[in-house]
Amino acid sequence: IHRAIIKAGSHINERRMKRGLNERPLRVGIIGYPNVGKSALINKILGRKRAKTANTPGITRSLQWIRVRTSDFNTKRGKEFELLDSP
Repeated sequence: IHRAIIKAGSHINERRMKRGLNERPLRVGIIGYPNVGKSALINKILGRKRAKTANTPGITRSLQWIRVRTSDFNTKRGKEFELLDSP
């Protein structure tokens, strides 16, 4: 999933570099109806518990950005993207 996100958004940073702007992490929003498991999905993508979850509704009370760093074995450089967890 990490590679798919980086690949899908690579054209954004290419366009930024053509305009003379610095590269920045991609931003991906996880949105949906309340109490459907958006935070659980983020934790599954990360492979660890980063977003707070519980069996009761209303745990995520505000928007929060979670930074994800992946390692790119071809360029020996890490790639970053940010996930937006919404209530």
